[in-house]
This record gives sequence, C-alpha cells and structure tokens, in this order.
Amino acid sequence: MRACPAIPTDMPVRAQFRTQEDYSVLDFASLLVAIGFSTAFLSVILLAAWKTSRRDGFLLTCATGALLIAVSVGLSVLDRLQPSVWLLAMALTLLMSGTANLYGSAAQFRLGSSPWRRIAVASLIPVVLTLAPLMPGYSGIAYAVSFLSTAVLLFLTSHQFWLARAQAPMTTLTIASLYFLVGVSFLPRAVLVLARDGIVVAGRPQNWAQDLSIMLVIGSIPALGALTMALSQIRTAQAHRREALTDPLTGLMNRRALFDAQQGGLAPASVAVLFDIDEFKSINDSHGHAMGDRVIVLFATALKDNLPASALAARIGGEEFALILRDTTLETAARHADEVRRRFVALVRAEADLTCTASAGIAGTGPHAAHADRVLAEADRALYDAKRGGRDRVVIAQPQAERPPLARADTAFRGSAG
Repeated sequence: MRACPAIPTDMPVRAQFRTQEDYSVLDFASLLVAIGFSTAFLSVILLAAWKTSRRDGFLLTCATGALLIAVSVGLSVLDRLQPSVWLLAMALTLLMSGTANLYGSAAQFRLGSSPWRRIAVASLIPVVLTLAPLMPGYSGIAYAVSFLSTAVLLFLTSHQFWLARAQAPMTTLTIASLYFLVGVSFLPRAVLVLARDGIVVAGRPQNWAQDLSIMLVIGSIPALGALTMALSQIRTAQAHRREALTDPLTGLMNRRALFDAQQGGLAPASVAVLFDIDEFKSINDSHGHAMGDRVIVLFATALKDNLPASALAARIGGEEFALILRDTTLETAARHADEVRRRFVALVRAEADLTCTASAGIAGTGPHAAHADRVLAEADRALYDAKRGGRDRVVIAQPQAERPPLARADTAFRGSAG
C-alpha cells in the first residue's frame, strides 16, 4: 500500500497550511456541488408538479427559490476557484433572494395571496445590509450579515408553516421544524466568522459550524422536497373533497354535505328550515336560465347574510335551500327565516328588477335529539303548507295531531307579504 507523500519539512509554514487548506477546499467544494445539484433537481421537480396543478402557486414560488439557491451555490464554487468580490456579491445576493422566495412560498401557501411584494421586501433589506460592508472590503461582516439574514428568513418560513398547521398538521409541522433547524445552523456560522476570521476574511470561512450547517442542508433538501410535494397532494385532495361537498353556483354546502354533517342526528333545541323560491320555473321560462341562476345566487346571498356561526346552510335542490340552526327556538328561527325572505325580495327587486318571493317551512327537535330525516320531513310538510297557503310566508310545523286544516295553515307565522 502506497503511503501518502509527506509535506517537505523545509516548505514554509504558510505553504504547508495552504496545501492542507487546498485539500479541505476540495472537500468543501464537493459539498457545495452536492447542494447545488440537489436544489437544482428539486426546482425541476417542483416546477413539474406546479405544471400539473396550477392552483398550487406556492410550488412555483418554491421552485424559483430553489433555483436561485442552486445558482448561488454554483457562483460560490466559482468564487473558491477564482476569488472575486463580484462573484461573492452575486452568490450572497442570490442566496438571500432564494431564501426570501422560500419564505414567500410559505406565506402564499398559508394565505393564498400573491407573495411577490413580500419577497421583494424580504430580499432587498438583507441584500443591502450585506453588500454595504462587502463592497469596501469588509467580507467578514458581509458573511456574518448574510448568514444572520438567511437564518431570519428561514425562521420566518418556519413560522408561516407553523401558522398553517391546521391545513395538514403533521406535514406542516415537520416542514416548519426542518426550516427552523436549518435556520439555527446559520447562527453559529455568523458568530464564528467574526470571532475567528475577523471583519476581513481571506477566502471563504471554514469552521465546524460551516460543515455542520452544510451537512444539515444536504440532509434537509430531499426531505423538504418530498414534504412539499406531499403538502401539495394533501391540499389537492382537500380541494376535491370541498368541491364534491359544495354547490358550485352558490358556494353553499350541497345536499350530500348537509346530510353527511347530520349523520349523528340533530342535537336538542335544533331547528331545520326549508326554503323554496316561489314560482321559480316561470322565472326560467320568462327570463332565461341565466336570470334564474342570478336569482338563486341572490337567495344564497340573503341566506348567508347574518348567518349564525353555528348554523349550516345548503342548497339541496334546484331552488330549494336548507338551514340548520342550533340552540334556538321555533319562534326565533321563524323570525330569522322571515328576515331572509324579506332580504331576498329586496335584493331581487334592486339587482334584477324582478318581483320574486320565497316560502319557508320550519320544524324543531324539541328538548331531545332527533334524526335529521324526520325533522327535515316535518319542515318539508310545513313548506308545503306555506305553498298551499298562498306562498311568500313562513310556516312552523306542528305535531300531526295538532295540525290545523290546510285552509288555515297560513295562520302560523307569516311574512308581511303573505
């Protein structure tokens, strides 16, 4: 086995250290290249995922951030081979801009709004603070500021995913933890570069914090990529489920969603209200289906206005709507239903220049829980009574033995137009 050649003892001490540093630089450069390729591949994968699911715009923002970081690493490798203040300035600028994009993608995931203003601010401030000491030659200060800024941006990214944890708890919390740990690894880098190298650094900083941080980054990149993809798939599945349970015209729950929510029955002191737009077919026949759709949207608007937080509202048919109110009385529910009816009449008259009314039937569980089908069936009978009684009114269902003849059904709670 060949022995490694020894460094001549008569070589100057400075040369000996330079040779040893060259070996470590090759190792360090290899780690940088690994990070560069990993982030570049991650960017391509995220971009491909965004192409198949355009609704997840945070994937595009995250892919942009990964690409900027990959280019930054490439410039850092070039700077090690051929030191240049301009290469270093571009490398640090792209590093912080890429990290700002990661922060923007996290905020975009949580809020659903455009991230570009947030990214611009998060990029500009650290870049200015870094380049200000770098241009005069104080590279140690520039390194420290860039490392500290990167840590802060990673902490902000982690915080955004922490705030979004309700959307996918395990996945978002894991992502938040990884970003936090990587951010923490940048802090000793900022401290050691000043403590060991001073305000002017000859070459790139090299210490245990650098090695630890880079190893942590290499391990985190594939994990963050896989978790980000999983997050997109979870969100897509949730969106499909919402679409399956939501009426596309009004944004209310559909019939399936309402009955799924009431599988355990209605709680005591709950009230079901069924609404129907009067003579809706004649609106479609006389004014067209577009106007009919507009009338349905206006009724949904009237229904959603001042809706109690615990209430459930759904469109269960063409022009039929249901409302489930909890912890309320029949009389209170009747007053609320009449307010909805009045509001609908006013909206249609103001926005569609039509005279259109609605009727409602009401039934309650009483002091005990009851099956949703039974209560809704009683509300449906009361709605039928309202229709037979002249429309444009609200009728409260009564127990079968106490129900008056249909000719007197409109003596129950009635609207002013009844």
